[in-house]
Amino acid sequence: MVKPKIARKEWYPILAPKLFQNAVLGETYVYEHQEMVGKGIVSNLMGLTNDIKRQNINIGFRINSVENGKAFAEVIGYYMLNSSIKRMVRRDIEKIDMSFSCKTSDNKTLQVKPLFIARSATKGSVAAKIRRIAQDSLMRYISSVTYDTFVNDLVSHKVQTSLKNELSKVYPLRVCEIRYMGIVDLERKLAAKAKEQQGKKSEEARAKKKERRAKEGKEADKKEAREEKAQQAEQQAA
Repeated sequence: MVKPKIARKEWYPILAPKLFQNAVLGETYVYEHQEMVGKGIVSNLMGLTNDIKRQNINIGFRINSVENGKAFAEVIGYYMLNSSIKRMVRRDIEKIDMSFSCKTSDNKTLQVKPLFIARSATKGSVAAKIRRIAQDSLMRYISSVTYDTFVNDLVSHKVQTSLKNELSKVYPLRVCEIRYMGIVDLERKLAAKAKEQQGKKSEEARAKKKERRAKEGKEADKKEAREEKAQQAEQQAA
């Protein structure tokens, strides 16, 4: 009698892309290696670059393939820690936030959120000009490069330095950062939107059903009241 094969869990190392010299991000313990594909992991940039100045940045990864017992991950996000942003802000100095979507030359849709802090208080018109120039400049640059090139320039701070030099001609900036960058999962976004719309329709249907029942109940009460009144009239007539 052939004994059934017992499934056993195994450890698989998770490796970062070439940008980070395929550094080990961690390990995962699974039965089948395909279970790992699509799973995410977050790592601090300081540990990946050995640069203490980058400890305020986290990089989001997602496992996209498994080969020879190793899981390979791709970069899906770049996030500044909220605690570090709070330390940058000064009293009476405006924090200029913005957010926009754009596409790389290899058709990756991104959500980008720059952050600017001036050296002194700014007027609304100046902040608006900074936002306009920053968005135009970043969208023009991002659309001309591949996603991997953009991530490389973002991690090496080349994007932020170039943008700061351009914006300083408008107004001197103390901080010029990208506080968030992430790949927009259009399929998931559309599915979430469809689910939300379906939920609204279901809620409207329940509300209409409840309203209809309430109306039917009122009509039943009125009918009962009319019948009772008619019976009383018949009794009085008798």
